[in-house]
Amino acid sequence: MKLPGTATQPENIHIALGKLDIQPGMVFLDVGCGSGAVSLAACRFTDRIYGIDRRAEAVLASRALVPGATFRHGEAVEILDRLPPVDRCFIGGTRGIEDFLPELARKAHPGCRMVVNLARMGVASRVAELMEECCTLEEVLQVQICRGYPLAGDWALRPVNPIFMVVGRC
Repeated sequence: MKLPGTATQPENIHIALGKLDIQPGMVFLDVGCGSGAVSLAACRFTDRIYGIDRRAEAVLASRALVPGATFRHGEAVEILDRLPPVDRCFIGGTRGIEDFLPELARKAHPGCRMVVNLARMGVASRVAELMEECCTLEEVLQVQICRGYPLAGDWALRPVNPIFMVVGRC
């Protein structure tokens, strides 16, 4: 199923999971879970996976891909109180982040790590400022991936849209 929005590239998932350092037994939250690809990758490390998406079709897709996880449909700010305290969080959907990030920081276990993936510079800047206000901003990265393709008997690279990662800790 093709969902609106931009799917998280596999390489970006691996970078994000490296930053999150998920350990067995930790509670992992995927905000803006989309297709469930990030949650599927995270379930290699913990079986305590939760996801939230405002799109019903995304929740259905995530449930189909990661049947052992718990996915909820709705706004993150309204759902967070019904979830256990979080140890690690990936945020791929940032609509309403001004409301839910402070709530997530309040509810998270001390030392909770967060990675926010963003496509737009202005939003990345706002999220970094918000992270500084309610958590500890560790770093802002720009990740560029290029994929090879054959061209005239050789290889060339075609860029994938770059993303920004805002990494922090509560």
